[in-house]
Amino acid sequence: MCTLSASVLEMDGRGVCTAQARRAYLCCVFVALLMLPTWESLVHGQLFESDSKRFGNTKMDIKVREVERRERSSVIQVDIQSVGSSVGSSFFLLCSIRQLALQRGGFRHIIKIEEYPRRGQMLIGFLRAGGENPADLGPEFRKLGDHEQALDLDQFAAICAAMK
Repeated sequence: MCTLSASVLEMDGRGVCTAQARRAYLCCVFVALLMLPTWESLVHGQLFESDSKRFGNTKMDIKVREVERRERSSVIQVDIQSVGSSVGSSFFLLCSIRQLALQRGGFRHIIKIEEYPRRGQMLIGFLRAGGENPADLGPEFRKLGDHEQALDLDQFAAICAAMK
């Protein structure tokens, strides 16, 4: 049955929508679907991005982009055009991961698998506590063993605050 609008949709004598009414209805549905946000943004929110250029350093050009979001982990893509100083670039990457962990749920501890799932990417797992078994995050983390590889991001809070 056609219910969009009496002035737009017409029915034939048998109570069936006319072809013109069906086309108008489908056009309205299509436009409405185009205006909806993507499923990813509805379910998980906006994916994380960080760019070293925001600090005004012309020697460092690094971008960190979250390319996949899972329940308690994220795949990030690290694009490096220019490193600048090795210490500065390391802290930029670390502070970007810290910012991602905070946005994902205020996580303090992470575990990471570098060059996974492919080169230039990193799988970051978000731990509820430093002693949590990484295997709880998914099958990729089972090979890491115990919590010894967990990283406490709070130890870098002062450095990250100074970078802003």
